[in-house]
Amino acid sequence: MTVFLIALGVIAVVLSIGLSISATFNVTYDKGWKTTVTILGREREIKLTKLLSFILFPDKSAQEVKKGRNKSKAKETHGEQPAKSTDDDEKKSPKKKDGQKGKKTKNQSKPNYIQRVLNEEGILGILHLISNTIQSASTAVNTLFSGFHIYLIYVKMIIGGGDAFDIADKYGSICKYYFPIKGFILNNKNVDDYDETFYADFIAPSSEYAFQFIGSINAGTLLRVILSAGKTFLFNLLSNKQ
Repeated sequence: MTVFLIALGVIAVVLSIGLSISATFNVTYDKGWKTTVTILGREREIKLTKLLSFILFPDKSAQEVKKGRNKSKAKETHGEQPAKSTDDDEKKSPKKKDGQKGKKTKNQSKPNYIQRVLNEEGILGILHLISNTIQSASTAVNTLFSGFHIYLIYVKMIIGGGDAFDIADKYGSICKYYFPIKGFILNNKNVDDYDETFYADFIAPSSEYAFQFIGSINAGTLLRVILSAGKTFLFNLLSNKQ
């Protein structure tokens, strides 16, 4: 009995130490996204959009997985064709066949919800998404946000494009979302360093964007958020299963 209690105590201590370990995230954007996470001195690059999409929108992630499965089943059901007809099609229109192959590859690497918003709507779509996420005040958002210690946030947005009316309109639209988000972060979190370069440049031929975020969160908080998202994900994935 004594040995069991000692072993139980050791396991509890190891778990508490493990869950208190911090993971430091370094997120940068400069003509492309790069995210690294450092744990116990080991740095690894990750796909942040996939992680955030799963944590913040587990219901949408589940629906995308279900759609992908349904499409795969439909292809398996209707995709059996004689080999001869396939060869004939390739001879008649090889270019078209190549294009179809490209589409299949695209479908296999379908972007997640956040990446799709970024691809389709750009910076305005992301700012709108962040604004809506903050306003939702969900448990996952509050837990994730409260668990971070933020060392650095740097934002660069130089709005250009050549057309004065379009520049002014885009600048105003970005301001509508950016400053409330900035105010929320600075009023609710201790940020060690917040710096920005944000203005409209009416002679710039195009817009320039850059971003950097450095913050840490302990493994226990991150695990709690992921488990909560996983529960919602599985519920939505298994519900109304056909």
